[in-house]
Amino acid sequence: MYSYGQETDKIDPLAKYKNADAPVKLFPGDISVDGMQWNNAFTRDHRKIFYCQQLPHRAQLVYQEFKDKRFSKPEPIPFDTLYNYSDPYVNAQGDHLIFMSNLPHRVDKDSVTTHFQLWQSHKLSNGWSNPEIVFPNDTGVGYPWRTKDGTLFYSLMPSDGTRNSNIYFATYDDGQYNTPVALPDNVNSVDKFEGDAFVAPNKEYLIFVGFDREDSMGFSDLYITFNQGGNTWSDPKSLGRGINSEGYDGSPFVTEDGKFLIFTSSRNSPNENSFFNRYIVRFHVEAYRECEPLN
Repeated sequence: MYSYGQETDKIDPLAKYKNADAPVKLFPGDISVDGMQWNNAFTRDHRKIFYCQQLPHRAQLVYQEFKDKRFSKPEPIPFDTLYNYSDPYVNAQGDHLIFMSNLPHRVDKDSVTTHFQLWQSHKLSNGWSNPEIVFPNDTGVGYPWRTKDGTLFYSLMPSDGTRNSNIYFATYDDGQYNTPVALPDNVNSVDKFEGDAFVAPNKEYLIFVGFDREDSMGFSDLYITFNQGGNTWSDPKSLGRGINSEGYDGSPFVTEDGKFLIFTSSRNSPNENSFFNRYIVRFHVEAYRECEPLN
């Protein structure tokens, strides 16, 4: 006979949203709390979510766990209380984190940089390992996402203080990442922001955030592009008014089974003092493959 605890361990927390044909708040009061928090990284069983929480003077990584039919209060991942931590990726098993941080990194014997870099940590029996740099850059990087073959996608921001951002990827061979490559010009722009890239595990498609594009519906919108082989990607298409709003829409995540899109949005909050919630909607990727943008 199963105990109550064993029965609840079988529950898929997202099953209650099986009829969500329009975006609805994800676990309001538990995960969606009208707060300054973003990113969406779930484990395969949907029972843990990792994200970034903004504090008064810095950002930290937190997670919540599904227990007794609801998500627990946010628990910080306490690497330290001095530096900023954001944009977590977590693997399906929930034991490998990649994230951005301004932890000091020694460039050479005479200099140290606090540019945002990509760092990683592994789950140990007594917590998380000390962060190790993934690969150094001389400018700011963020929003990592890793595919099944180890390819790492991320955002690269120039050091000139502008908000311009482009999406890059680095393939993985023999335990190390190869030279990063930018996505093509039909995805990346010269003077706008492209980032927050979620990539399907098999690299079939990529969903990203774009600012100030010609068909923008709000401050930022979600777009999808399909992998056509090599480094060729289809022209991005807006996910449409059914998903995008007049506010900030970002941090896309598609569950491994492809059934749900989860994203962060400032909809229904004041522009002068925006807050964010997480929304979930049934996702039908084929609707975007060879059609006009959904309005």
